[in-house]
Amino acid sequence: MTNNLKFHIQFPKFSQDYEASFSSGLHLIIGESGVGKSRFFRKLCGMDTAAGNFDLKIHEKPTHTIPLFQNPENQIVSSTLDGEIAFSAECIFSDPNKITSLVDGIKDELNFIDDGTRHPVTLSGGEKELLNLATALSVKPDLIVIDDGLSFLNSKAKKTQVQRLGKYIKETGSIILWFTSDISDLKFGDTAWELTLNSFTEIDQNISIPKYQHTNHPAGKLNLIADHLTYFYDHKRIILNDLSIESLETRCFGIIGANGSGKTTIAGIISGILPDYSGEFQLNINGRSPTIGYLNQFPEKMLGTFTLGEFLLDLQHFGKLNPLMVNQTLNMMNEYQINWRLIENQPAIDVQWTALRLSMIILLGSSNYDLIILDEPTFGLGWRQKQTLAGFINKILNKKHCIIISHDEQFIHSICDKVLELESKSIMQNPDLVREQR
Repeated sequence: MTNNLKFHIQFPKFSQDYEASFSSGLHLIIGESGVGKSRFFRKLCGMDTAAGNFDLKIHEKPTHTIPLFQNPENQIVSSTLDGEIAFSAECIFSDPNKITSLVDGIKDELNFIDDGTRHPVTLSGGEKELLNLATALSVKPDLIVIDDGLSFLNSKAKKTQVQRLGKYIKETGSIILWFTSDISDLKFGDTAWELTLNSFTEIDQNISIPKYQHTNHPAGKLNLIADHLTYFYDHKRIILNDLSIESLETRCFGIIGANGSGKTTIAGIISGILPDYSGEFQLNINGRSPTIGYLNQFPEKMLGTFTLGEFLLDLQHFGKLNPLMVNQTLNMMNEYQINWRLIENQPAIDVQWTALRLSMIILLGSSNYDLIILDEPTFGLGWRQKQTLAGFINKILNKKHCIIISHDEQFIHSICDKVLELESKSIMQNPDLVREQR
């Protein structure tokens, strides 16, 4: 048994070779989307032997390794929360009393599990990440490899989980490798490394976090009014409780809040996906009901067995995308290094998650919907890609209105002229983002 991780990584096209060694601690590996972080993750976990832009040879590796996937739904195997919590323990232990004790301990720790018979699909993205992390830690692995597995958490929740990981490392001497696209995560690591298309090197953790360039946009006509708005899951669990707000003449409306606070639920109510709410809710643009294009935080759910190419054809067929705009729209993909011809005919579930999300944003933003709703649009994006996305959203705000739901508060405040903070049920205003009408 070893408590070290050692490997050799080679970039054949660039004649670059690197040796790396990791001992007990939390080690951050940062890289822009598309440089190969998920492939690196899969190779470390023994799930990928295919050739890519680098070769990886592992010299030493702890025996008991647990992966945490970028898409938290890929981790979940059971149809109930009780079953999901018990699954990892059942793979390791045979003593029913020990399994029951672990399950009870995790349920006490995760305050959002009020009914163990619930399906995990009813959890928010952040709650699924917390569930997956808790079940992983419960079986005491020697090595945990995280592929952007904390990216749905807001800053407060992420800090709490990092403290928890630090305590676990002190107790067990384990190694945790955390792949991330978020430059602000670097401060959490005992060491920090950067993966690019041609290198893998240790870097300084004390990198200053850049700020978004604020670009103002026309005054808006979006009016959103909620009066005692409440939503129950399965008529029992309150997800959204007694929300009363009024936001008038908004161009871009942002929604932030803790994980599980109801951000995605509001998006579902606005888009009409969740009609069974109580209270009153009104939405209009200049007095008219808008046409709505909605991107779910799990975009593969929207397409199901459809491909991106079929989704593009549907947008044209139903008159939502002008055929004359198609080439221009596909050319925008190049700004994100998305090879449309490579992914257009792949089932959505097989498309790299970030590429799928960005492609959907570009297609919806180029269509003639009045209102675009984006749920967690920055997930998995590096800093430069977030800047490019902010530029694209600001561009479409010259003609459209947007609602953006995100844990990325800096991104939200750089774009949205009004922001709802769900925990306080208050609306913050950014009047400098709106230019005066001439």
